[in-house]
Amino acid sequence: MRKVFGIVGWSGSGKTDLTTRVISFYSKRKINVSSIKHSHHSFDIDKKGKDSFKHLNAGSNEVILYNEKKWALISSLQKKNTSINNILDKFEKRDQLILIEGLKYSSFPKIEVIRSSIKKPYIYKKDKNIKAIVVDQEIPELKKSNLPIFIFSETERISNFILEYFENG
Repeated sequence: MRKVFGIVGWSGSGKTDLTTRVISFYSKRKINVSSIKHSHHSFDIDKKGKDSFKHLNAGSNEVILYNEKKWALISSLQKKNTSINNILDKFEKRDQLILIEGLKYSSFPKIEVIRSSIKKPYIYKKDKNIKAIVVDQEIPELKKSNLPIFIFSETERISNFILEYFENG
């Protein structure tokens, strides 16, 4: 079974900063990690005039940009929703861990990132898949959660927590 762990929180909470620091931590330790960035918004990565754009515009369902050292898969807008599991199947089998930034309501184990200045409901209160909380500063009411709480800058502790989750899971 694939090791997949999410990093979730409201917009502006610091998810991307934390995710990139955790990826860097694993990479320096030769842990093969890949990632998914979930987006709620429509997005385009091709530019008008580029060959891959022309392929998609002509009707290609998927286009792969390729050279011997790097590749990218781009799909056309799909009529049906694509499940996260279908996307996970596209990753190499040698990946030891896949981090998902976003996808708040997924069933994967997750860490919730909370920035004290953002006044939004805490996700962990309604989601049993939240396994820990990361905060920018101490928030006394979070102690009632009985979840491990990390300070935002504790990259090594957070990264080790994720690894230990799978070792002890």
